[in-house]
Formats: sequence, C-alpha cells, structure tokens
Amino acid sequence: MKSYLDLVTISSRVHKRQKRMSVFCIVLSVFLVAVIFGMADMFIRSQIMQAHKEDGNWHAAFKSISEDEAKLISARPEVIASSWYGVLNYGGDQGYTLSGKNAIICGSEESWTTQMQSGFIEEGVFPQKDNEAMITKSAKTMLGLQIGDQITVDTPAGTSLQFTVSGFLKNAAKTMEEDSYGIFLTTNEFRSIYPGVTDGEPADYNSIYYVQFSTHCNIKKTINDIKSQFGLSDKQISENTKLLGLLGQSGNSFMLQIYGSAAVLFLLVLLAGIMMIASSLNSDVAQRTEFFGMLRCIGATPKQVMRLVIKEALGWCKPGILLGISMGMVVIWFLCAMLRYLSPEYFAGMPVFGISLPGIFAGICVGVLTVLLAARSPAKRAAGVSPLAAVSGNANDLCPVHSAIRIPFIKIETSLGIHHAKSSKKNFVLMAASFSLSIILFLAFSVTIDFMHHTLTPLKPWTPDLSIISPDNSCSISSTLLEKVRKNPVVKRAYGRMFAYNVPVSVNGKEKMVDLISYEENQFQWAKNYLLAGFIDEGERGGNTGLVVFDRQNPTQAGDTVTLHIGNNSQDIIITGLLSSSPFNSAPGVGTIICSENTFRKLTGQTDYTIIDLQLSKNAAESDVDEIHRIAGSEVIFSDKRSGNRSVTGSYYSFGLFIYGFMILIALITIFNIVNSIAMSVLARMKQYGAFRAIGLSNRQLIKMIIAEALTYAVTGSFCGVIVGLLLNKFLYAKLVTFHWGEQWNIPFAEITIIIAVVILSVILAVHGPAKRISNMSIVDTISVQ
Repeated sequence: MKSYLDLVTISSRVHKRQKRMSVFCIVLSVFLVAVIFGMADMFIRSQIMQAHKEDGNWHAAFKSISEDEAKLISARPEVIASSWYGVLNYGGDQGYTLSGKNAIICGSEESWTTQMQSGFIEEGVFPQKDNEAMITKSAKTMLGLQIGDQITVDTPAGTSLQFTVSGFLKNAAKTMEEDSYGIFLTTNEFRSIYPGVTDGEPADYNSIYYVQFSTHCNIKKTINDIKSQFGLSDKQISENTKLLGLLGQSGNSFMLQIYGSAAVLFLLVLLAGIMMIASSLNSDVAQRTEFFGMLRCIGATPKQVMRLVIKEALGWCKPGILLGISMGMVVIWFLCAMLRYLSPEYFAGMPVFGISLPGIFAGICVGVLTVLLAARSPAKRAAGVSPLAAVSGNANDLCPVHSAIRIPFIKIETSLGIHHAKSSKKNFVLMAASFSLSIILFLAFSVTIDFMHHTLTPLKPWTPDLSIISPDNSCSISSTLLEKVRKNPVVKRAYGRMFAYNVPVSVNGKEKMVDLISYEENQFQWAKNYLLAGFIDEGERGGNTGLVVFDRQNPTQAGDTVTLHIGNNSQDIIITGLLSSSPFNSAPGVGTIICSENTFRKLTGQTDYTIIDLQLSKNAAESDVDEIHRIAGSEVIFSDKRSGNRSVTGSYYSFGLFIYGFMILIALITIFNIVNSIAMSVLARMKQYGAFRAIGLSNRQLIKMIIAEALTYAVTGSFCGVIVGLLLNKFLYAKLVTFHWGEQWNIPFAEITIIIAVVILSVILAVHGPAKRISNMSIVDTISVQ
C-alpha cells in the first residue's frame, strides 16, 4: 500500500454489502434522472415529428406585406426557406369543382412543398410551368390519373381551367374527410386565376408569406426584428406555436407557463437524486464511524479522512453511473419501439436505438456532482470522529441521553424504534426528506395527466374511419349499400343513421324544434356510458319511445311525452332516457331526440339512411378503402377520417406513454429508494441490535423496533410530502390548466391515495429483508458484523 487512499480498495472488499447498497442508490438516482430527461428528450422529438407532419415545418407567417418586403425577409441570413401560400375555395363554398367534387386550389413556391412540409410530394415534381398542377393522391385513385394527364377544373363563372398533372401530393386530412381534391399551382398561375383581382397586392390574393428560420438562431428575437424593421402589427404575424414551443423558442404566454412548470419538475428530479445519494452516504459513514476513528489514531488528519470518504464515494460513481445510464437507455429504447409500433405513420422516423444526449449528460452530472455535494457532509462527520472514542469502543454511541425515554402508552421496542429514528437529527431529516421527495415528485408530475386530458381528447368508441354521407343530408342512401359494405372482410363494424332535421315538437306545453335521429344496436350500447337518467333499453326496443340529449335551453326530462309534428301528422313519443352528450352538434336552440330505426321509420315514413359509418380492422389496406369507395359511388360524399384519427391516436399515445411512464417510474423509484434506505439504516445499527439481543430482547421485539423506526420516517415524510406536494400540485395546475382552460384546482385524493399506498408497500418490503437477516444471525455475529 503506497498511500492511505489505497484503503478505499481494501475497504470496498471488506464492506461488499455496504458498497453494493451505496452503488445501487447511485444507480437509482442516475437511472431516475437519465430516464426522465431522456424520456422528455424523446417526447419532444416525437412531438416535433408530429408537428412537422400536421402543421408543417415553418416558424412564422406574415400577412399583408408587399413583394419587396418578402424579398428582404427571405434575404436575411437566419431564413432557410420561405414561400407565398394562398388558397381558393378552402371552405368548399366558392364553386370550384373537379369531376363533380370540390376542388381546393392552392398557390405556392416549390419550397413550400419540398422544405416546409414533411413528405408532401409522393410522386412527380412541383409544377415547373404555369399550366402545370400537382393534385392530391386521392384523385389519382378515383379518377385514374397519371403524370402528364390533363385535368379540367370548373369555375363558378362557368369557365374551365386546364392543367397538366406534374405530380401527386400526400392526401390531407381535410380533403379526405370532405371528399374533395387539393390542387397546387405556382404562385403566378394561382394569382392569374384568382377572381376579381388584377395586379393586386399579395393580400388581395389571400396569400400569406411563410418563413422557416434556422433552429440555431434566436427565432423570437428574429421575428421581433422583422416586426420592428417593417412596422408590422401583432395581427400581421402568426407563429407556429406548437413547433416553436417544442423548440423552446416560443414567446407565447401559455408556452412560457409550460416552460416554467417543466423547470420546476426537472429541479425536483435533480433534488430527489441528491437526497437519495446523500441519505445513502450518510448511513454508510454512520456505520463505519469506528473505522474512521481508528484512522485518526494512526495519524490520519481530518483532511485526509475527508479525501478518503470523497474518493470512496467517487469510486462508486463509475459502476453506478454506467449501470444507471445503461438501464435508462434500455427503457428509452423500449418506449421508442412502443411509439413506432402504436403509431407507425407519425413515429416511423423515431430511432430504434436512439441515444438521448440530454439524458446521458444529466445522468453523468447528477452522478458525479451529486456524489461530490452529498459526500461533503458525511466526510466532515467522518473527519470529526474522536480517536479516543474509537479506541474506547464508543464510536457508535448515539447522542448523550439525559433522561429515560417516556413510554406511557407504547411498548419499549416501539419507543426505541421511534427514538432511533429521531436520535440523529441530520439522518432523520435526510431519511424523511427522501420519503417526502418521492411523494412531492409524484403529486407534481400527476398534474401532467390533467394537462394531457385537457390538451387531447381520445377517440370516442363511435368514431368512424369512413363515412358515406348523403350530399343533401336527406335519407337517400340505400339500406342495401349498408349490407354490401358489411360483407367486406376489412369492415369491423358498419352502422347507419337516419336524420330528420328541424322537426317541430310540443313538450310540456311549449313549441320547440328538434333533430330526430335513429340508432341501431351498437350506438345504443355506446350511449349507455352517457346515460344521466332513465333507461336505454326501452328506447332501443322501440314502440314510440326515445332518448333525449341534455340541453339547458331545451330541458326535456326522462318520462316526458313529446309530440312530433311531421308533415300533416302528429305522433307522441315517450322519453325513456336522458343522455349527457351525443356525437352530433345541433343548431342553437334545436334539441336532439334519438330513437330506434323502427320507430324512426314509423314516425317519418323514411326507410333509407342519411349517413353510414364504417370502422375498419387494423389490417385494412388502401386498396380495400378504394374498393369501398367504388362501391359507394360518386353520388355520395365519401369521408375518410383515418388521417385525423391517426393524428389524435398518435398524440394520445405519445403523451400517454411518456406521462404515465413518468408516474410508474417515480412509483418504482420510491419503492426501491425506501427499501434501500431502510436496509442501510438497519445495517448501520446492526451492532446496537446485537447488544439489545444480548441483554434479552427477542427477535420479534427487534423487528417491531425496525418497523417503528421505518414508520417514523414514513409518517413524517408522508405528512411533509403531502403538504408540500399539494402546494406544488396547485401551483403547477394553475400554470398548466387553469391559466389556459379556466378549470379550478381540486385536491387530488386519488393520487394521494396511490402514492401513500406505494409508501406503505415500500415500508413493508423494506422491513422484511432486515428482519429476516437479523432472525438468521446469531448474537455474536450481529455484534461483530462489519
């Protein structure tokens, strides 16, 4: 041995169990931080991918600016791409059609389709001449078009526009849902066909200038510079708020609230890591107080003892950090694979074995810096051990006791357990704080679940993939068509509805208007989840019965009789149930009554459907959808909602996977941390337990003593954790939910119950191991344990 610091290696070999427990604590801390930071990094990546696909890869849009101003903006060094973008017939109300279907006509530069939209061009190239056009892929399928073919767009003026197809674009959710076609032209051609404008300004052509900046510049500052340079108002500038927010460059007030909340949560994670390691080191030093005293006896200075403790702690970092980061990366890989599997359309670009540099960097920083910070106090404690106390064998004594422990209502072993927990104020604070932080973390992160539920609405069970809709909203879709599509093997579920709009009714002496809608078996089953009063089954069986949807302006209740005036006939219908909501939006002041198909036919005399909804199986291919489209024909509106559904599903999976992953991770870390902390605390007092056994305490009494000590930490930590956690929960709720949606905070009883149950389970598991070990050891082994 060349140096006293070589004692670190010898000590590690002698105290293998203590080393394993300390390394395990570092692993937990590094794992916690690496996974949470890594998950946050991957979550942001996934959301950026989705934002690019849904909203485009642009950062700012400028309205009502001139061509000269646009050229000056595009010449700025921060600008990567820019393009004019205008649209005609966006609402389908201007009369532009292609083969009888609405045509949405857009005009832009090539950079809009190649640089500012993700995977927009599927085949061909952007129009190189003014008489060329790109068209959405659905037109290729339904009209049998190829590149080089001619298309004719009919205008509301009765004229026709001829274009040559130069390529095909990815189908947009809007065009698929509305059964329309999208057509892209050059900016020059778009402005030449724009009605009622000649040599106008860009704003006259409904054109906006979109800009993509370099992500390495300060985008917010650049936008403000452009605003000042050209004297633009706030109304002339729009931001891609979601994308800028994910890039950390949004000045939006709501995004600033999210940034602040994220900073608080990440600080909590770092603090939790520090407390876990500090508690572990403190227990380890407390166990080996006599060893450090003996070092003082053979000449070691307090400074040398401090260096010894710090080097030993840093020695644990190497395996602890390596294992913690490795485990964290495996978890992140699993989550990325889950995203790719659950929503391949949006997250196919997620790397299978992605490396999160922020997660790795945070894990290393927490592992090294936290150990250095956490080791200082135990090192000072070790350096302060009296050599005389070590020689006399009293190095492990507790604080001096001036009076007997008062135990008027509890047994001696329980009282001793509580006394052990409180005997060292520093250790008590560290242990209780470790318990508290787990609860605080859980309650703080639970706010993100409420945020997710407000931000995203999951798909309802009745949400269709495809809808076949009557063009004039009449009962004109044959019931035989429903039977045809039901026979298709990729159709999981098919159901129709008949509508009668604005039906005059009399109810409780008042005249009102309602929409009468038919349901079949599937829809009645889904309605049961929204029943406020009455019964569903009676309405489903028919016999002039029905359900009413709750409406403050039309307070019809279950049991009321409603008289419908259809044509020259008046018929009564008994309301058997009240629903909280339905999939339909009626006009203001118009109620909604739902009945069976037989009742609808009896009341109205109509036999066919207004709409047929289809839900497809997971293995449905595009060719299957095209076949269903051909069966439906061109006389109906064929609404394909799959793209929008996939967008909602992708967002929900992305949010849910990471947020619930955070919560599960915190719960698991809580269990492991408490088990490890209690085990180290018991190990540090093993000689004292041996002495208690030598003077007559039974194993059962020692176990009760350990339980009392663990419960003291748990009760104190839980009380403080719940109080502070609730305050932080309310603070974050106000920033993330109340600020944007106005919903007021309520005490999260469910989350409190869950985390307290996790703490109780952790204490039970924590006591089991040490109790079993003490029971299996002899008194001599317990006293002489190292």
